[in-house]
Amino acid sequence: MKNTRTLWRTQGVAAVIALAGFVFASCDNGTTYTLAACCDCDCDITCNCAGSDCFCGVLRIGVVRVQGGSFEMGYCPSGEGSGWGCPIRTVTVNGFYMGVFPVTQGEWYDVMGTWPGFFTGANALDEYWNEVQTTPVFNRRDLPVERVSWFDAVGFANALSVQAGLVPVYTVSGTTVTWNRGANGYRLPTEAEWEFAARGGIVCQGNFVFSGSNTAGDVAWTNVNSGRRTHEVGMLDSNALGLYDMSGNIWEWVWDWVDTYPAEDETNPVGAVSGVNRVVRGGGWFNPPELPRSAIRGSTHPDARDYNGLGFRVVRH
Repeated sequence: MKNTRTLWRTQGVAAVIALAGFVFASCDNGTTYTLAACCDCDCDITCNCAGSDCFCGVLRIGVVRVQGGSFEMGYCPSGEGSGWGCPIRTVTVNGFYMGVFPVTQGEWYDVMGTWPGFFTGANALDEYWNEVQTTPVFNRRDLPVERVSWFDAVGFANALSVQAGLVPVYTVSGTTVTWNRGANGYRLPTEAEWEFAARGGIVCQGNFVFSGSNTAGDVAWTNVNSGRRTHEVGMLDSNALGLYDMSGNIWEWVWDWVDTYPAEDETNPVGAVSGVNRVVRGGGWFNPPELPRSAIRGSTHPDARDYNGLGFRVVRH
């Protein structure tokens, strides 16, 4: 089984790739550097680099560009019935950059200095939800971070923005979080952005049940193939945009308060202005394989921090 994350780290997606919203290229020594922050390296676009530390201590989040467009958002299996995924309507979103993978435990540690995740790479849960040791052993750094609340995810996005020299998106006062639309830092995707990207954006709109396939096992870790634990990100197939683990492995926080969808078409929706629970998307390692559809919705309280199948990924403009 491939480990796309390791391959992507060492070789890059191409000679020049989009990383953290900047232009990066591969160095002679096999590492990757940013042309925007080369520090002591003598780098140029031809990928020549003198020096061993081109990163300047800034975490690099791999991103892909999601071009803006319109799509039919929602999932209403009963046709005309009611429910969280109804009604299906046309939604338009502007373009954005999205993380290739969910934020990993290693990335979380590099920014926040803690290891909140339950999974270590050598453990799993048995059928009675007791912790057991297991093989093969995974690299903990490459497991998706979990057991983080929505507020934790917001804090990570702001901290990553500061580390990257960007303007933080969120102003936090107690449990009140305000989104500064003019800031250029990292943030959580809106629910509409997340579903648009999961469906493949304008590259492959809604052709698959899951994010990149009609067969869950091609793209998603579920209770059938996960061994009752998370897996390193990027081990299964991506969708058409090159996004991994949008279905299965872990649920992902998004910005929106959960609410029923409006009947009207929308442009750049951001959800209700208030609520009790925040939306989560994607499905997790413990769910049945029919669940992690690109359009499936879940929700939980933004304070929730005890779920070992709930994490997030970041976006930015």
